[in-house]
Amino acid sequence: SPQAHASGVRLFAFRSRKKEMTCEELTHARREADSAPKALRGPEGKSLSPAQISRASMFAAEVSKELSAEIRARRCKA
Repeated sequence: SPQAHASGVRLFAFRSRKKEMTCEELTHARREADSAPKALRGPEGKSLSPAQISRASMFAAEVSKELSAEIRARRCKA
């Protein structure tokens, strides 16, 4: 949900556990991080402030970039 993305809990967990995750989990986590901005701006995200949406979107992009780097470092198949 947009509220879950806005809290950042899942994204923070992905970021802190990326070294322990399998290639499949990394790929799934990156897809989730990539989809966060769209979910935040969707109809269910109307209850969030523009600042919350902006912060959560930037954090999601940062986490996605870190996950992508981990995927490349491990040479996971995308």
